[in-house]
Amino acid sequence: MKKQLFFLLMLFAVKLAGAQSLTINGTVKDSEGNTVPLAFVQDKTDKTAIRTDSLGRFTLVANPNATLFVSSAGYESRLVDVKGNAAIQVVLKLEKPASADDVNAAVARTPSAFNDYTGYQSTSTSLLYASGTGGSAMLPTFKYTEATKGNRYLFNDWVSGFVVSPQDSVYKNPAYGFNYDKIGGGLLLTQDKRRAIQIDAAKIKSFTLYNNIGQPETFEYVPEINKTHYPQLIASGPKYKIYKLTITSFVKNNYSSDGMTSTGNNYDEYVDDDTFYVMNVKTKQLQTLDLKKKSIRKVFAEEGKRLDAFFDAYDGAIDVAYLHNLGDYMNQ
Repeated sequence: MKKQLFFLLMLFAVKLAGAQSLTINGTVKDSEGNTVPLAFVQDKTDKTAIRTDSLGRFTLVANPNATLFVSSAGYESRLVDVKGNAAIQVVLKLEKPASADDVNAAVARTPSAFNDYTGYQSTSTSLLYASGTGGSAMLPTFKYTEATKGNRYLFNDWVSGFVVSPQDSVYKNPAYGFNYDKIGGGLLLTQDKRRAIQIDAAKIKSFTLYNNIGQPETFEYVPEINKTHYPQLIASGPKYKIYKLTITSFVKNNYSSDGMTSTGNNYDEYVDDDTFYVMNVKTKQLQTLDLKKKSIRKVFAEEGKRLDAFFDAYDGAIDVAYLHNLGDYMNQ
């Protein structure tokens, strides 16, 4: 009887110890200190797994004495003993000596901050100085790993363009490169593609950027629509203006595995949310517009037969090109 009681107590103790868990907050980096996004992190004992986010971070509930298996394409896999540590930093080594392409890829994963503006002055204006940044900025990363979908920036590289100030002064220089941050709403500028700043929003009335086929895309400051982001001007005329406001959010990968099944997306994603607006130039009335004929009829109710004539002349998908033609027609 005593032996049975002792055995039951030991079994209970083992189960209680096994039930203990530890929330581990960790990061995965390479030997150069760059974060490793979407690295695979698995508890070797119970096979639960997760992937790091775009900043190389992960959170995993595991036994305090667990051993973690960490791997990522292009790196040597590692086994890491938790040993009761709630904060773990894992360093992965490249599988082969880093080539120039490897170094560039590592740099691209983690933009470098810079604070030194010595010798970096505008040749024409103080337009270059950003407000509220303390004189510092970062070089943005426009391209991501294959497992990151979408883009927080409007273009995949610097593009040409120009800025119009509230005083209608035009700032244009072929040495300037621009890009637009769809998450923060800032207009970025560089002169050498090594350093970049965000232009002071108080100095921007509108800006125009030329896309990869040389077509201009114009954005205006319209506080009635949004005070931090610039809506794109789709159509403009004496009667109506049509805008598209894009606000982008970052959705972190939510991949997880219990050893049997996997759930969630195995990638990080930048998701665009577009809202369309129509402004009556004379009354300044602003209305939202859905990409449906019913919504168009409601917004342009005063146009009557002219709207019917447009619907007869233009058939097909209601998209940005369709709204551009609509605005041009209604402004005639």
